[in-house]
Amino acid sequence: MLRLRNDAAGLIGFCLLAVGCGAAPAEEGESIGVAEQGIIVMNGLDPDFFWRSSTQQGLRALAQAPLADALGGARGAVLLRTEQGRHLAERVVACALPAGAAVEAGTGRSFRGSIGLAPEWASAPLSDPASRRWVTACLLQSLNALSARVAVHLTGGHPALADAPDSEASEYTVRDAIMFGDLFDRARPTAFACADNSLVDDCGVALSAKTLERICGQSPTCRLTLLGRCDAVCTRDRAGAPTCRASGSGVYPESIASSLEPLVALSSGGLTCDVLGLLPGLL
Repeated sequence: MLRLRNDAAGLIGFCLLAVGCGAAPAEEGESIGVAEQGIIVMNGLDPDFFWRSSTQQGLRALAQAPLADALGGARGAVLLRTEQGRHLAERVVACALPAGAAVEAGTGRSFRGSIGLAPEWASAPLSDPASRRWVTACLLQSLNALSARVAVHLTGGHPALADAPDSEASEYTVRDAIMFGDLFDRARPTAFACADNSLVDDCGVALSAKTLERICGQSPTCRLTLLGRCDAVCTRDRAGAPTCRASGSGVYPESIASSLEPLVALSSGGLTCDVLGLLPGLL
């Protein structure tokens, strides 16, 4: 199984939703996958590219046909002509299709499935609202404009997000964020995020500014709606899967939470927060 981790002198750096920090670059090809029966992904999609109107239009166009037809035809051309677009196409296929599935694009490239949140997209348009929402949440969790590619563990109520009891997912003990929305709704695309950790208050950092920086970058067209703390807008079932709500947009059982491995130090600007002293109550 693919193991998606960044080790530097035995320590792991990563980014919380609301905090900027450093992480070693990921090795080529280590982007998203099932790691020892845990849904561990490496984020790092460029928000500036992701939120462009042309990119969002391209995503919605992909949903109008089976993935192979969409990526292999005119609908996929807007994405596949750039490296950033090909990276996004890779994430779309990885989020939507299960391991073992693959999509051949007209450029001669092959994109592999990994998680399987919308397997029906392999042979039909992405029309089911629940499937659109699952893929949206997965893509939002992949965004990071803080110059770091970070291994995160994804959880949610979809069967494809279930971990084996003995998976390495148990190492990811620090809650990060919950994402949800429907970017494929042609009439009213939506994207929401909330902070799911207690380290924000403990470290004294500004929630909204850093959250928007990570998910939106410098994009003037970012559609993200930041909802603050997750405990105000989300509930969890007995298995820990979140269901979130957004005023005026309804309830989203198709919400995906991310968590990270414990870190040695956390920094935001001139602030240094010794997280080792903060984590015992969370583990």
